[in-house]
Amino acid sequence: MAMSQPEQDERSAAVACADRPVVLSTHGLTKQFGSLRAVDGLDISVCRGDVFGFLGPNGAGKTTVIRLMLGLIFPTAGYAEILGNRVPGQRRQAARHVGGFVEDPTFYPGMSARRNLRVLGSMSGPVTEERIDEVLDIVNLRERGDSKVRGFSHGMKQRLGIAQALIHRPDLIVLDEPTSGLDPRGMKDVRELVRDLGKAGTTVFLSSHLLHEVEQVCNRAVIINRGKVVVQGPVSELRPQGTAVKVLTSDQRKAGETLTAQFGAGSVRSDEEYLLVSAPDEAVPEMVRRLVADDLDVRAVVPAPEQGLEDFFLELTESGDVGSGAPTGKRRLFGIPGLGRRR
Repeated sequence: MAMSQPEQDERSAAVACADRPVVLSTHGLTKQFGSLRAVDGLDISVCRGDVFGFLGPNGAGKTTVIRLMLGLIFPTAGYAEILGNRVPGQRRQAARHVGGFVEDPTFYPGMSARRNLRVLGSMSGPVTEERIDEVLDIVNLRERGDSKVRGFSHGMKQRLGIAQALIHRPDLIVLDEPTSGLDPRGMKDVRELVRDLGKAGTTVFLSSHLLHEVEQVCNRAVIINRGKVVVQGPVSELRPQGTAVKVLTSDQRKAGETLTAQFGAGSVRSDEEYLLVSAPDEAVPEMVRRLVADDLDVRAVVPAPEQGLEDFFLELTESGDVGSGAPTGKRRLFGIPGLGRRR
C-alpha cells in the first residue's frame, strides 16, 4: 500500500535521525511573494543534539524559511513542526521550545546586559539571577554583565543574543547568520561558542552562507538555493569534491590563458588577486612547469580546501543564477512576545 506524503516525510525524518527524536522538521514548506516563490516545497529534519547548518547564498530564502518555521509569517503551503507542534497552527506551543534570533538580536541600549536578560527573559517566564549568571558565563560576558549594551561591540551583542536564547533552556536554538558583520576575532568567538553548545548537547539550527563556517561547527546540514533543497546530510558528505589551488604569478592574464589551456575554462576563475584553479594535487607540478615555460614568475601556489559556497553551488546546480530571495521585513526576536515592536 502506497504511503501518503506526510507518512513519507515522517519516514524520511526518522531515517535521518535514526534513534534520535526529530526536534524540527518542515513538510512541503512553500512561500510565494507575488510572482516570486521564495520557498519551494522544503523538506528538512533536525535531530536532537544536532548542530544543523542551514546553508545558502544570500537571497536563497534562508531567513524566510526561519520566519515560516517560527510562525512569524504564514506559508502558502506546507507546514513546520517543532517537537510535535505544527506551525503556524500551534505556534504558541512551539515557541515554548525555541530560543534564538532572526537577523540581529535587539536590546535596550541604555540597560546593562544583566538587566536586558532579566527584563526580556521575564516576558516568557520567570528568570532567576542564578540563571542570568549561568548564561553570561556560557557566552563569556560575566565580567561585562553590569555594562550598558550601548557600549558593546557587534560581536558582544551577538553573544548576548545567544545568552538570551539560552535563558529558558529551550530544546532548540535558532541562530540566523550569527557571525554576519563580525571581525575575524568576533567570528571565531561566536563559532567556538556554537561548537561548545553542540558539545554540551544543545540542538542548534545555524543559518549561514559560509560553507567553511558550517564545516567547522556542524555535524549535519542542508544546502538550499532559490528556496529548494540542493543537498542534505552529514557535513562530511557535503564538502565540494576535488581539490583546488590559488595561484599568483607575474602576469595573471597570461597565466589564466596557460591554465585554461591545461585544465579547461570551467576550472580557472579569479579570486581577488589570485587565480583559483580546480586541479588535483598530482597536477600541480606540471602546472608550475607550464607557467615557468611561458616565462611567468610563479610567486605563490596555495592550497584552497575551503572553496566558497557560491562556487560549490555552481558545481551542484550547474547554473550561475542565484535566487533573489524575498522581503525580510523588520528585524525582530522570536519566542518573546512583543519584542518585534519595541523600536
